[in-house]
Amino acid sequence: MAQSGERLHRALLQAYKQRHLNSLSWLAAESALAAATVDSTAPLAGLPLVVKDNIDVAGMPTSIGTALLAEERVSHSAELVTRLQQAGAIIIGKASMHELASGTSGLNAARGDVLHPFLPGCVVGGSSSGSAAAVAAGIVPASIGTDTGASVRLPASFCGLIGFRPSLLRYPQQGIAPISISRDTAGILAQHIDDVMALDSAISGEFEHPAVALADLRLGVPRAHFWHGCEPAVASAAEKVLQQLRDRGVTLIEVEIAQVAQLAVQAGYPMASFEMLRDLPRYLQQRGSQYRFSQLQQAVKSPDVQALLADAATVSEAQYHAAMTQWKPQLTARYQAVFQQHQLDGLIFPTVPLLPPTIATANALFRQLIANCEPATVVGLPCISLPLAQTPEGIPVGIELQFAAGEDRRLLAVASALMAR
Repeated sequence: MAQSGERLHRALLQAYKQRHLNSLSWLAAESALAAATVDSTAPLAGLPLVVKDNIDVAGMPTSIGTALLAEERVSHSAELVTRLQQAGAIIIGKASMHELASGTSGLNAARGDVLHPFLPGCVVGGSSSGSAAAVAAGIVPASIGTDTGASVRLPASFCGLIGFRPSLLRYPQQGIAPISISRDTAGILAQHIDDVMALDSAISGEFEHPAVALADLRLGVPRAHFWHGCEPAVASAAEKVLQQLRDRGVTLIEVEIAQVAQLAVQAGYPMASFEMLRDLPRYLQQRGSQYRFSQLQQAVKSPDVQALLADAATVSEAQYHAAMTQWKPQLTARYQAVFQQHQLDGLIFPTVPLLPPTIATANALFRQLIANCEPATVVGLPCISLPLAQTPEGIPVGIELQFAAGEDRRLLAVASALMAR
């Protein structure tokens, strides 16, 4: 208990010292300290966490990155939060985020920008911006974010962290403000893979650690799209990782997923746009908010999010139907064919094709920043970004692995083996 208490006090102290980063939108020191007094032998006993501010925690606001909801506390916790707390984790606060989880920079005109802990002038990435910054700054060892198109893995890559997106529906979605129920999932950001595996077990109820041998591992290298669009510094750093994997016995196979970028946009954009405008109003109603979605829309301050909402309103039901019945099945089938044809365990490529951009340029790069992460979110695959590479200047370059749906624990076991270098 003493060690758990010390860890919690250290997290609260760091949250105060690092408040200039704006990584936390709500600090719950009193309730966190009260939770620490409960004796527990649970697997996550005393682990301090922050959760993204689109995930409900009873007694705290869920602002979804907006000013309108900044003080409206919710009465019930998301099922995911309940499972973490039952396992002994202590939620010390809510993590700042891109407004409505609808951006890749962490620049938020309503609640303030989240600052990068060690790359001044560059964005931390989004939309799980504060979730990443809080871990990278050493406030907490791990955090919970959400990932619709890239929002856990992208900031993990920019901050030199592990970012895990599970298979779709592996984690409960109840109590999480949605963008797209067909693509959304909570995810984990952490410094250490052991914390990711422990948190995944607490949420999913799966505890096995599959045995893996790197000499038996077969990874596809999808050059077209995933590698060819990379900045030279990103590609160079990632190529060094491929050579290291070859040296460790991993079999790498050149593969191609035909029209992957085109299909991901044709399916993914209508899915997210159409569903968001229908599911967010339902979420507000279910949580008993005093505000209607129309009021929330009008109160959005960030220009990029205002533009996204306006564009989303132009997506027709016919476009959504085509996305769900034509484009998504096509992309899913092409992923499955590549995995089966080459007997792959997974795919490997740079998580983000660009280095962390400057604050002035980031919002204009939305499509490029999510390009590599987005396709798997349409298919629902488990993905993990690992801090395996960096430029000569020390800028982190995330390396992403994607496995077949349902192979989450094996993916985590392989990630653990690769991190033990």
